[in-house]
Amino acid sequence: MTSDNQLINRLRSRSLKGIIFDFDGTLLDIKEAMEKSIEEIFTDNRIEADMELTIQEIGALLETLQGYPLPKIILQSYDMFKYITAFKDITFLKKVMISTKIFSKFLERSKEAPLFPGTKVLLDTLRKKLKYDIFIISHSKKEKIMEHLIRNGIDKYFKGIYGTDELTSLKPSPDALKPVLSQYSNVKNGEIIMIGDMPTDIEAGQEAECGTIAIASGISNKEILANLKPDLLIDSLEELNELIGIGTISSSNTQKSAKIKS
Repeated sequence: MTSDNQLINRLRSRSLKGIIFDFDGTLLDIKEAMEKSIEEIFTDNRIEADMELTIQEIGALLETLQGYPLPKIILQSYDMFKYITAFKDITFLKKVMISTKIFSKFLERSKEAPLFPGTKVLLDTLRKKLKYDIFIISHSKKEKIMEHLIRNGIDKYFKGIYGTDELTSLKPSPDALKPVLSQYSNVKNGEIIMIGDMPTDIEAGQEAECGTIAIASGISNKEILANLKPDLLIDSLEELNELIGIGTISSSNTQKSAKIKS
């Protein structure tokens, strides 16, 4: 497996075949939309909780729920909600009601969520200068993804966009990456990179023998992502821009900014 220095060098030298991005929490900054949705519903229901932990737990759940129709959410809600710490003393029916309200509020607020800083310049560099094929594989529906891409003028950068409504398997299954991987013959270990903010992104990439870049700018915290041992762990897309040479940085800053996999 490549180390992160090798991965960055390969990115710069155009020796990879393609790059897969997750969307929510990776290119699209959904954290504020999620925080406000949880806080509003918790306040209305007088629920006190560790918000940082709750955001991580519910955020991981919402990552999955975006791919489910509401009837399926309700049918599977007992198993889905039992691991949310803030819900431990709440009745089952109230858990369903609260979770449904949070999910609805989040979907509405996330429509206006912004791209992360550095997104456009990164995509422009990867596509136009480095000539990479760029893809999105997301648990959001393709229609929702396209609305954001078109509004921000970045839809033209992607060779393929695959939402939950087009995937036969969801991350962390490596089969979720098949729509991209099947487009290439004789793909060698690490020639495709998976970039995401959630454990499911990194696990899917590793199982599919892709290079992996974890970005700790979304819902999952840095420690959780570090435990998965991605090839590269960074704090933001802007940091990735610096590492591949967009902007001026010193070699000492480069060494500090990345967590090198041993």
